[in-house]
Amino acid sequence: MTPQEEKLIKEWHDTLPGPIEIGLDVTEDKRSAEFARFCDDLTRVAPKIVVSKEMSETEEAPALRISRSLRYHAIPLGRELPPFLEAIFPPNGSQYKAGSGHEEKLQSMKLPALLKLYVMQQCPVCPQAVRQISSLTTINSRIQLIIIDGILFPEMAQADGVQGAPTLLLDEAFRWTGPLRLGEIVDSLVNRDPGKLGLGTLENVVLEGRALQLAQMMLERGQIFPAFLDLLSHERLPVRLGAMVAMEEVVEKNPTLANEVIEPLWKRFPSLKDPVKGDMLYVFGILKNNQMIPRLQTILKGPYNDEVKEAAEEALDKIAQ
Repeated sequence: MTPQEEKLIKEWHDTLPGPIEIGLDVTEDKRSAEFARFCDDLTRVAPKIVVSKEMSETEEAPALRISRSLRYHAIPLGRELPPFLEAIFPPNGSQYKAGSGHEEKLQSMKLPALLKLYVMQQCPVCPQAVRQISSLTTINSRIQLIIIDGILFPEMAQADGVQGAPTLLLDEAFRWTGPLRLGEIVDSLVNRDPGKLGLGTLENVVLEGRALQLAQMMLERGQIFPAFLDLLSHERLPVRLGAMVAMEEVVEKNPTLANEVIEPLWKRFPSLKDPVKGDMLYVFGILKNNQMIPRLQTILKGPYNDEVKEAAEEALDKIAQ
């Protein structure tokens, strides 16, 4: 942290009305140490900032959490420091405004949204992009924003096909690069097709305990969202558990709709890891579809471990009931 950065933080700190808490999610990733050092420097210069440090069970990469709706996979120094401080507490208590017309549209938005904003510390237009997009999270709590330093986390940038900054991604289906047109982004947020919600968006929904909301969206539309199948067969247990809560709700309210997951999940079954296979067998059991009986019996006779066979037996028992 440079003397200029410390001066900026001190001036900002003097405007704080009292203690403010932010979160630090550390993981097994070695870059967690860099995030911890940043937080140590920040609290040294700005003692009203309280950092709540936790070992994350849902994230693979370290992160700074400003709110439930905003997190940083980035160490916000250089050009990125001012918008980071403004996101925690705006100067004079007034945040960047998205514009009254945009606010009215966003307040009516019913669908959850996951936005990923890739930035780089030396990017001259990235700070304004951060201000613009982070302001959206204050208008509608359904909007989640992840800010990612594409240089610090090149594997994330590569996975998302990001080659420049700023780059904004929405639901893995929309992409903007360079100076952002807020009106175009707001229109995309408001007018999306629920059936095309991306895996990242649905992950956020279930990890935040809103699995029943996801179930209700599918029930209202009469459609199992394609990305929901990825949730059910996800390698991370917390994601699968949330998806199964949603699945149970769909089974109870619309068994015919729920049974649409059988064929696509069965096609995936051979390639799944054993713990995931066990959870998929639980899903097959609660569906109570007699057509699954011969398939489950092949598992009992096949080259599966005892835990998988036990899960198949339990599924057969549920169907018989």
